[in-house]
Amino acid sequence: MGELPTAHLPFPMPSRSHALTQEWRNLTFMHWEVDINKLQPHIPDGLEIDTYDGKAFVGVVPFIMKNVRPRWFFPVPFISTFPEFNVRTYVKKDGIPGVFFLTLEAKSMITCSYATEAYGLPYNYARGRVVSKENTVSWQSRRKSGDMGLSGSTTISGPQSRAQQGSLEEFLFERYSLYTSKGGSIMRGYTHHEPWEFCSAEVMLTDNSLTKSFDFGIADHSTPDLTHYSDGVYVRTYSIEMSERIGEDINRDFLFLDGDCGLCHRLTVFIDKRISEKANLGYRPNTSDDAQKVIMTMPEKFIAADTVYLIRNGKPYMKSSAAIRCLLYMKWYYRIWYPICWLVPLPARNIAYSLVAKFRHKIFSKPKVCSFRID
Repeated sequence: MGELPTAHLPFPMPSRSHALTQEWRNLTFMHWEVDINKLQPHIPDGLEIDTYDGKAFVGVVPFIMKNVRPRWFFPVPFISTFPEFNVRTYVKKDGIPGVFFLTLEAKSMITCSYATEAYGLPYNYARGRVVSKENTVSWQSRRKSGDMGLSGSTTISGPQSRAQQGSLEEFLFERYSLYTSKGGSIMRGYTHHEPWEFCSAEVMLTDNSLTKSFDFGIADHSTPDLTHYSDGVYVRTYSIEMSERIGEDINRDFLFLDGDCGLCHRLTVFIDKRISEKANLGYRPNTSDDAQKVIMTMPEKFIAADTVYLIRNGKPYMKSSAAIRCLLYMKWYYRIWYPICWLVPLPARNIAYSLVAKFRHKIFSKPKVCSFRID
């Protein structure tokens, strides 16, 4: 598929290439209004529950994940397509709305393993099926343990339409990011697809024990407050990144350094004189308020490190891993040194880095004029 439209997006997508392509097909969207106080315990610190007219919603969505694959690969039969069932709600951070998944049930061991490790998503393996026939879709899911499941059918009615601006449907559908908690950090992943087209539908629920453990007050057979059906969309998804950022440019990387160190000043001057025209890199002293705000959302080992940090494509690096990646912002004849440096084992690199860092104040005198660029 060629380029996807962008005019409808509420915020820009990352400038880097997407990680995965996939299709979401034969989706039934069931939504219930829930008590925000019952929902709050399931939302990690750092995320705000998003509401429409003061109302919070939980969605249950059975559908087919189709042709899931890395962007450079092809679909694999019996692996790339499988049924999925998720329970989701709606959150926001720094004004960017997104989806937060409470659970995702999938008939794919690979997805349950990979997505949990790489994205921090709460996947669980479940046997299931989604079968579409004329204007009816039947769906059924059950965990291997047998204690949580979802089953029912959808009857499709009405013409296809898109959400009107400011409508509840726009609030529920038009979200192009997801949030997850990974390693104690709130992460954001961007999803790019065309605007949703959907129609009205009716649902007959025979089992909804999937939401029972969350204690939202949704009875097993209660009728959803809203039900929609969509044939689906083609989707490009991006690798997750830190949700805490400096400024509004989501494509800007940052290097956090000791702002009172001669070595750090020399490093920033060295980089700036050789920086690539395409580089989008900012600097901050790692003791500054905005740098500390980002650092304090990193995993514990980063917070305690007190070192040089690089935020590249929304992912944090420290010590020698941060230092050698500075080469990637420089002109091509410096960038070719990166793979050579990367081949040096990480423990050996970090020992060398620690020695230099330990004696940096003795080796490099503090500059008389501050040359540390902050932008």
